[in-house]
Amino acid sequence: MRSFARPAVLAAAALVTAAVMPALPAVAETSPGSTPDTAAPSCWAIKQSHPSSADGVYWLQTPALVTPQQFYCDMTTDGGGWVLIGRGRQGWNFQYGGQGTPAEVRGSVTGTTAFKPAALPGDTVAGLLDGGRVDALADGIRIRRAADAAGTTWQEVRWKPSSLKSWSWTFDAGHPLSSVTFDGVRGSGTTASAAVALGGDRRRLTTTKVAAHAYQRGFAYGTSVTGANNGTSHLWQNASEGEAIPFAQVFIRPRLLKADFTAIPASGLPASTVEPLVSNRTSPSPWGVTGVVGGGSGEQNVEVQSLAVLGDTLYVGGKFEYVQQGAAGAKTRQPYLAAFDVRTGEWKPGFRPVLNGQVWDIQAAGSKLVIAGEFRDAATDSGGLMALDPATGAPATGWKSTLSHTNTATPVLARTLDLEGDWIYVGGQFNRISGGAAAGTPITVSRAARVRVSDGKPDGTWKPNLNGVPMELDATAERVYFGGHFTTVGGKAARKLAVLTTSSPATQVAGLQDQNWRPSTSTVQKQYRQVIREFGDHVWIGGSEHDFQMYTKDTFERVRGNITLKGGDFQSAVEIDGVVYGSCHCGDFVYNDASAYPAPTGWSNAHQIVFIGAWDAKTGEYLPNFAPVLDSRAGNGPWELIEDGNGCLWFGGDMSRGAGGQWLGGFGRLCGTDRTAPATPANPRMNGTALSWNAVGDSSSQVRYEVLRDDRVVAVVSGTSWTEPAPGAHRYFVRAIDAAGNRSATTDAVSTSGGRQDTLVGEAASWRWAHDGTDQGSAWRQTAFDDSAWSTGQAELGFGDSDEKTLIPAGTTPRPITAYFRTAFTVTDPAAYRKLLIDLVRDDGAVVYVNGVEVARDNLPAGAVTNSTPALTGLQERADERAKVRFEVPAGLLVAGRNTVAVEVHQANAWSADLSFALTMAGAS
Repeated sequence: MRSFARPAVLAAAALVTAAVMPALPAVAETSPGSTPDTAAPSCWAIKQSHPSSADGVYWLQTPALVTPQQFYCDMTTDGGGWVLIGRGRQGWNFQYGGQGTPAEVRGSVTGTTAFKPAALPGDTVAGLLDGGRVDALADGIRIRRAADAAGTTWQEVRWKPSSLKSWSWTFDAGHPLSSVTFDGVRGSGTTASAAVALGGDRRRLTTTKVAAHAYQRGFAYGTSVTGANNGTSHLWQNASEGEAIPFAQVFIRPRLLKADFTAIPASGLPASTVEPLVSNRTSPSPWGVTGVVGGGSGEQNVEVQSLAVLGDTLYVGGKFEYVQQGAAGAKTRQPYLAAFDVRTGEWKPGFRPVLNGQVWDIQAAGSKLVIAGEFRDAATDSGGLMALDPATGAPATGWKSTLSHTNTATPVLARTLDLEGDWIYVGGQFNRISGGAAAGTPITVSRAARVRVSDGKPDGTWKPNLNGVPMELDATAERVYFGGHFTTVGGKAARKLAVLTTSSPATQVAGLQDQNWRPSTSTVQKQYRQVIREFGDHVWIGGSEHDFQMYTKDTFERVRGNITLKGGDFQSAVEIDGVVYGSCHCGDFVYNDASAYPAPTGWSNAHQIVFIGAWDAKTGEYLPNFAPVLDSRAGNGPWELIEDGNGCLWFGGDMSRGAGGQWLGGFGRLCGTDRTAPATPANPRMNGTALSWNAVGDSSSQVRYEVLRDDRVVAVVSGTSWTEPAPGAHRYFVRAIDAAGNRSATTDAVSTSGGRQDTLVGEAASWRWAHDGTDQGSAWRQTAFDDSAWSTGQAELGFGDSDEKTLIPAGTTPRPITAYFRTAFTVTDPAAYRKLLIDLVRDDGAVVYVNGVEVARDNLPAGAVTNSTPALTGLQERADERAKVRFEVPAGLLVAGRNTVAVEVHQANAWSADLSFALTMAGAS
């Protein structure tokens, strides 16, 4: 499990190139922020350093923003320094992912071409804040809205959120405000509805969607303010409803004067990948299930209630009547349970089970498929639980389990299943169970039991006694979690959930009897549970009037909570790659850290949620970048979420549409996104002011390159070179970034001194070497030493790491402690250089000599060394072994003509499995 940062998503949403400049308005080239390499931390910083700066488009950059990007800055209003983050008339979606493109936000600032709303992604706004709190903005959130149809007069509205840690566009969720003003006149309210008392309809602002506006949202006035439904009026209304929605701009003013970038080590930065979220777009669904047997409506009459994967097959269970090919394709009657290819989605007509009641749950159990539901065998008055052949759907031979009830008027059903070890755990409506090869006398139970995977025989020693039907169970090696409508287990209070031992007898886990969970409603009959799942160190619980809560596994203390409005009971959950996905019949807002329904209290933020939401499994933080476009036939949403073996999230319910209006027949899938970092660009080099590198291949074929200078990105380019506009003493790094926002590791540093810099010993230099155990003494360091008998090869030299250009035979252990290396280079004018820049790769320690004089030493003791002197420490991590150690030494040792570099590399011990050596040297003026 892990928590996730979002910078990679930022860059993916808005990659920039040094060549792209705004169409309007122009910014003087001498101004800070006029180019990517002069990007400022805020519009405010530019205005403070250059008070004459005019309104226009500038480059901004913070550590959280990662890359320099262009934004429109209002440098006039109230002292200037405002950054535009959104603008438009009616039709705002108020979604975290923003609207339109960043280029539209900064490019069309006013006028009729700006009427179609455009807003920056929430991650970009968070980057402008450099991760700071929204409620810490000294000037709050500024809304500038047209006050007349011609757009000649304007109103200034200022919001100051009372408690808002991170950015959210869901203004219509009603974030509380500590203050609100209309042209300086104080009012009150929330981001959904605020007004000045007795201030009239022109001092009112609402962001919620209403039917009279054809559900269009914006920053509306009160009822008496009218507009027109055309393409030129700055005040819009749908018909004659009033409450005109004006053209509006949204600004913030982060007063960042300095961006604290972290220094990059000489070895560069590691690779990074985007949040491990599945895609927001549904994959193609060639087949689906349709119709509800017997008709009916509500949660008991949903096409899909359960999903399971076994091998290459997806099993779909519920109350559907048909399988159907496409939106208008032919239907085949196959009620309650069907099979599909998990890769292609094609129906598998060879699987044809015959059932007479709906399937509530499915459990893949080795070579069998165990199903739970309301199907019955009239001859024995039993039903609800059986095992099937996964290929044909016929009853599995040698497996039998019979559920029944002493009250023949009570419907028998199995509602929930889970597999753990040798047992299938089952919960439902029954009080007798028998099974196995010799069924024998039924065992008395109460709504829960476990049966052997091999033959269906129940365990007569493990018998929880629930006084209500369980809706969900989750079995682990040590615990079985139940959630549902019961209030006691074994005669002890359970408050709609129970945590039981897997050992017999089934008892509540010690220390958790008080069940510390907090229901979102005080109405006892509504405190049911539909979701209870253990993921890592936490247990996630859903139900109880729209709540989805995270608890510690050990003590059941509440960590985080969520309440959804409108609609919202949670119905399923699954964990995939460190992310918990929860589904509900919800379609508006999720209030994070809320604890009460129907009026959420104590919430930290609100975001949109449509049927499925995503949370960090470790921290419980809501991940608003997951926002799939889904629709549901009757609003019941997904009742099952599962992961397949291909990185896809399958969801099933009464689902009818996916992204782009794609047809869904009850179920669909959201597959994993690209989370593989590109390869690191090779051979970075500086020729004068031109930095170049080798191209990398990537499956996305949309790789760009970020150029980092000293401690930050200064350009993003499509090619493999970049020219420094401001030469000086710098260090440069290059990394690749793909279309999804995954970044490669950076190259090692390429340094310039700000003056002349010539390569004296390059990466392709030829080296003489010796590694035979002979103590070479001191003569080998001198320029005149005869090394013609030594072996020859290019760096990197060594053994044991599979990345050497020249392989030194490792031999058998114990190996020689010391390896010796020599190369020569020619200098025409030694006086041209002030210092030598040496980059050394050594595993484990080394001493470097120039013309016989020691100039550098690393990971070796002081004083004289011999061929048996071990390095101080053995390098274990490959990153340390290949890291370039930089030395800057005076150039006074150079002579005109032939010069020599000699290096001795020492191992930490004679049993070391690898050896690495490389060195480059430049002369700098």
